[in-house]
Amino acid sequence: MPSTSVAVKANNKSQSNPARKPAKTLTVTGKNRVAIEAMVWEGLKRPDAAQKAGLTDHALYVAMTKPHVKAFYLAQCEMLRLSGKARRIHRLNEMVEQDDNKAAVVNAAMALERLGDDNPLSSMGNARSPGVVVIIQDRPRGHPGGKIGEFH
Repeated sequence: MPSTSVAVKANNKSQSNPARKPAKTLTVTGKNRVAIEAMVWEGLKRPDAAQKAGLTDHALYVAMTKPHVKAFYLAQCEMLRLSGKARRIHRLNEMVEQDDNKAAVVNAAMALERLGDDNPLSSMGNARSPGVVVIIQDRPRGHPGGKIGEFH
């Protein structure tokens, strides 16, 4: 299993009192780490992962509410998502090259085109933002007066 370190500094008020110790860096170790890695990399449900790590389901649930544990879990999930990306690209390419199911070919081709869309830099040219477009035009000559958009 890949090793990922996610560190979160504990929130203490070391800035206001210089005599205090500096903030301690929190890391996920031991049973919590084993349980989270089992959930992410082996696909176990939380109760099963807790049991494998020697924890109760409730203890793992409580640990997952802590910011540094949640950050570690999310980092592991992101690593899992990224590690499967190359495999998904190869599978989509195989689907595009097959001749049995034309709808699958179209969908696979569209999925391949969208794969880069999760990268914020790759979709900058296609960025759309909400808003209203107002087009101001002069009235054509000979247009009768009255409300705009009203023709006689």
